[in-house]
Parts: sequence; structure tokens; C-alpha cells
Amino acid sequence: MAGVEEQLVLLLYLFGIAALVGILASRYSRLQYTTGLLLAGLLISILGSPVDVELTSDLILLGLLPALVFNDAININFESFRRNIVPILALAVVGLLVSIAIVAVVGQTLFGFSLAIAVLFGAIIMPTDPVSVLAVFEDLGVPERLNTLVEGESLLNDGVSIVVYSSVLAVVVQAESSGAEVTDLVSPGALLADIGVGIFVALVGGVVAGGAAGYAAYELISRIDDELTAVVLSFIVAYGVYLSLDLFGSSGVIGTLTAGIVLAGRPGPTDISPATSFSVESIWGYAAFIANTLIFVTLGIITPFDLLVEYAPQIVVAIVLVFLARAVVIYPLVELLNRWQTTPISRSYQHVLSWSGIHASVSIALVLGVAETVSGPLTQQLLALVFGVAAFTLLVNGPTMGRVIDRVGISKKRQPQRLYEALVGRLHGVDAALDSAERLLEHDEIPTSVFEDITSVYKRERRELETAIERLLDRHPDIRAHEERLGQHRILIAEYEAINGAIQRGEISNDVGERLLEDVTVELERVLTDEWTTEEPLPGGYTPYWRRQLERVGVEATNDDETYESDEHSRSGGRSAR
Repeated sequence: MAGVEEQLVLLLYLFGIAALVGILASRYSRLQYTTGLLLAGLLISILGSPVDVELTSDLILLGLLPALVFNDAININFESFRRNIVPILALAVVGLLVSIAIVAVVGQTLFGFSLAIAVLFGAIIMPTDPVSVLAVFEDLGVPERLNTLVEGESLLNDGVSIVVYSSVLAVVVQAESSGAEVTDLVSPGALLADIGVGIFVALVGGVVAGGAAGYAAYELISRIDDELTAVVLSFIVAYGVYLSLDLFGSSGVIGTLTAGIVLAGRPGPTDISPATSFSVESIWGYAAFIANTLIFVTLGIITPFDLLVEYAPQIVVAIVLVFLARAVVIYPLVELLNRWQTTPISRSYQHVLSWSGIHASVSIALVLGVAETVSGPLTQQLLALVFGVAAFTLLVNGPTMGRVIDRVGISKKRQPQRLYEALVGRLHGVDAALDSAERLLEHDEIPTSVFEDITSVYKRERRELETAIERLLDRHPDIRAHEERLGQHRILIAEYEAINGAIQRGEISNDVGERLLEDVTVELERVLTDEWTTEEPLPGGYTPYWRRQLERVGVEATNDDETYESDEHSRSGGRSAR
């Protein structure tokens, strides 16, 4: 019983610290909650904690991380994630492996590591934690794509880094227990092959198992449609998938991520009621909040200050190395990706991606795993370097992210833009309420008179919202222009995918399809560079492929030549219209 009481006292102690930080953060807007938790923990670490606090690798990886991953999965923008899956995979897999290689090669010289330990250090230190960054993103209202790139990369690179870490640590432990050198047990080529197979199994196994579990959960929840049962099923899926895949040597992170996306990330109407979805999302939001609270305050308390002082020069070197390794990967890799993407990732986004490399919860969990498995001065050195880099990135990168976003031109939202989003968001809510009322009436769950009373209120509010939106757009043409470009971007993406689908189905030949796709790409580039307008969707002098073909055979696009020429002149000032 004493053990349970001690655990309850510990939880109350940690939550008491979190409550105090929360009160201060609510009064001082510049203080981020996660940063405040870390600072409070660091202060307690210096002064001495009255309660023994312990943080283990298993607690983070098996107890808290599934909640964080699943919450992000069910809330991530599915369409944005799907559209950006190629750059996300490139950054999370290729980019992470290259950055680990850079740290490993340089780390041997700078820190005196063997090759195996240098690779292990790279796998520990390079996965990113976007909690603090995403909080800033939400406050500043950064574009959805940037948010998805940062969040998606972090979720996937956690899984990849754990695979690399597990493969290398197993060899290191075996070498220590046998008294042999790592190179005597396995060659670098064999180790790389083992890591490659592990990543492949993690990705494929995680996607298949997670997708199957997420689909099964969706079918069950949609049939039962009970809020409490849905919450229980979601917990079974999140932790069941994570622990099962971890047990069988695959990636619990990728499996849980896939399960959450399949369960809750479907675009458009679903068979799960809004009330059930809201309950599931709310519960997981609270679970993730509690998990982050425990991680950050405990991280501060257990920070080994004596080791940080002892290894201070090496920590400074490690910080520089980690920043350079991430930057060296991000800029060339993204520029390479931009050659094949229809929607390139701008240089300003690349700056933010580079600065968003905060290394916290997963890195701490992995280095604690080393400390629990391997002893000696080497472990102390790794603990000092990882805790030092984590503390620096949390206390520097997170709080300064807003300035970086302003500096690179992704400016903060003005009040009219925020008002527009509030009106549109409320309009979505009203439409959802009206749809729900229609369904209730169809299933005879509410009387017609009650339906009319309720919907009359929502319909009146909808008219008021539409009027307010139009007046706001008239008063602020820049918002209207932005929304026109955003809408056109989405439409062009759908147009591109439709043409590409027709090519794949054999409805149009490859050469014709490629020319049509080139036309769409030209317009997309104008949208991305803010050159697109409704009057001039295409650059001056540019004639689309289909119009050029009509001109070659002498076929007019309209029966009224004068109307066509007049429209041509009014839309593009004498240039070819789209």
C-alpha cells in the first residue's frame, strides 16, 4: 500500500507544480506552458526536490508516447498529410538517416566515440519533438502545410530513430557483456543491412497492422455509436497496436500513427456521429496534455546539473553539431524534392523546418534506456550531451520560433484575418448543427416542431454569418485575394490529380496528359508565388496546350467570335486566357 501512496503523492506533487506553472502562463502570455514546466523543473533540480522523482525509458516510450502519437494522429489534417506524404517520408526517413550519419562521422572525432557509439548518439539525439513549436504555430496561425510538415516529420522520425537505436544498442550490449569489440561481432555493412531491414519492417508492419486495427475500430465504433465505448475502444487500439508491434520488433509509433489516422482522419462525412468523435478527441487531448505535463516537469527535475557543468564544452559542440546536421540535410534535400513536386516547399518554410528541430521526450527516453542498460563514464557522457541539447533546444528554439517566423516572412495574423477565420469556423459549426438536426428528424428522433424551432435559430445565424463574411471581404480585399488563391490552389490540385488519374487509367495518352499537367503546374506556380489573380491566372503570352491544339486545326472555342475576343481582352489584357 505504501508504494501506491508514494506514487499518488508523486503525481500530486508534479501536478501541483504544473498547476502553478499554468497559472503563471495564463497571466504572462510570453511564457509558454511547456517552457515554464521545464524551467520550474530545472529550478527544483537546483534547489533540491522534497520528493524523489524518477523518469524511466519505459514510462516514456510505453506509457506516455502512445498517448501523444495517437492524439496527434486523430487530429492531424488528413488531406494535408496525404498531399505532403512524400516530403514527410523523405525528411523522416532519408533526412534522419543522413543526419545520423553526419553526427556519427563527426562525433567520433569530437567526442572520442567509437563508430557504434557515435551512430547510437546520432539515433538518440536527432528525432524531433514538435510540442513547443506547434503551440507557437497555433498562436501565430501558420499555414496548414507547414504545420503538417513539422508534425508529420516528427511523428515518423520517432519510429525510425527507435529502430536504429534498438539495432545498435543490441550490438553494444552484446559487445559489453562478452568483453569484445563491436567490430568483432558485426561488420558495418551487416549493421547497416540490419538497420535497413528493421526500418522496412517497421514501416510496412506498422502501416499494415495499424491500418487494420484502425479500420476495425472504425467499423465497431460506427456500429455501436456509444461515446464511452468508443473511448475505451480507442485506448485499446492505441496501446494495443503500440505494445503488440513493439513486442514483435516492428514500430509501435508508426502503427499507432496509422491506426489513429485510419480511425479518425477520414475526409468528408463519416458513420461516426459528431458527438462520439468529439468525446474521443477530447479525452485524447486531455491524455496528451497530461503526458506532456509529466514529461516536461519531470525532465527538468531529473536534469543532471553536475554532468552538464562537467561536460559543458562538449555540450556546446554537440548543440552546434546537431543544428548543422539538421540544416545540412534540410536545405539540399528539400531543394531536391522541389524539382519533382507540383507544390514546392519555399525557402522560408525550410528555415522554419530547420529551426523546429527540438530534441526532447524521445531523445531523453532513449538515452535513459542506455543508462539502464550500459554503465560507466560513456553513459554519463551521453546523458550530459543529450540532456544539454534537449534543454537548449527547448529553452531557445521554442520561445524564439515566433521571431523566426516573422523574420522569414510568415507573418502573424492580423485581427481581420482572425475574425474571418472565426466567422468561417462558426459557419462550419452551424452547417454541422443543421446537418445533425436533419439526420435526427429523418430518424424520428426529434419532433418536427422542435426541429423547426432549433433550425430557425441556426438558419438565422447562418444568414448573419454569410452577410458578415461578405462585408468583411469587401472591406479587406487582401483577405479576399488570399482566399481566392487558397481556393484556386485546392482546385488546381484536384485538377492535377484528375488529369493524372485519367493518364493512369489509359483514358488519355501520356504525352497529351503531360502537356495538360504542365499547364496546371504553370498556374500552380503562380498561385504559390502570389502572382495568380482571377483576371490573370496564367502568365502573359502563355497559351494552354488545349487552346494551341484548337488553333492548329482551326476550331473555335465559342460560337460567338466577338464575345470570345471581348472576354479574352477583358480577362488578360489581350493575352491568351486559360
